[in-house]
Amino acid sequence: MNRVDGKVAIVTGAGGGIGRATAELLVDCGAKVVVTDVDDEALAATVERIKLKGADVISLRHDVANDDDWRQAISAAIDVFGGFEILVNNAGIFLQKSIEETVFEEYERVMRVNVWGVMQGTKYAIQSMKERIGESHQAGTIVNVASVAAIKGSPFGSIYSASKGAVRSFTRSMAREVAALKYNIRVNAIYPGIIDTTMGAAAMKRIADSAGESNNRGRELAEDMHLIRRIGDPLDIAKGIVYLASEDAAFVTGTELVVDGGFSVK
Repeated sequence: MNRVDGKVAIVTGAGGGIGRATAELLVDCGAKVVVTDVDDEALAATVERIKLKGADVISLRHDVANDDDWRQAISAAIDVFGGFEILVNNAGIFLQKSIEETVFEEYERVMRVNVWGVMQGTKYAIQSMKERIGESHQAGTIVNVASVAAIKGSPFGSIYSASKGAVRSFTRSMAREVAALKYNIRVNAIYPGIIDTTMGAAAMKRIADSAGESNNRGRELAEDMHLIRRIGDPLDIAKGIVYLASEDAAFVTGTELVVDGGFSVK
């Protein structure tokens, strides 16, 4: 039996990397998906891949820091699919810069996307999911994509780390809040290590620069920072997200699922 069979999921930042892998795995497991991103071309590529699977999908251009965009995404899920049970708050941006060089506008942009975007999505998801209480044992589930940077910190990435630390605290608080309101919604977070994505490539370049090595050594150096001795694949994280979103995790809420190949403990 597919773990999310018949469910509807909204996945933000689905134009590539973790978001695309998650959307594809969700449909492989029987879900219908609403995929969103600010990159129209990348999003179209994701939709094409999903349609090749014969799955139901709708897509929207979506800035997660924009209130109206969130309303449109939620409305689309309701209008086309009758509602949704899963929200994956995956969209995020990366800033690698020393704190001495960082200006307020850069800080604000990271916080608007990585923190406010998650908060907005969670707010609108809860408002929609709570209406489904009584239709099933579980009204809905929210999975927030954080980062091991929230746990370990990141040199030249303090603003990014702070944003993911906020997601970490927000996730725990929301798990308690929806439980107190008896909404029967689970809220969890996943913590990737260095993953083979555009963002991961930027991290690997910084690792090489910090070590005084050429950029083509960045991947090897990053691999050595993981106990499993490799960079994570987006599918590694997608599997964790689908688990948290599924009925297999019916007794899991307010938790931190670290999927980082041992990066945070090495």
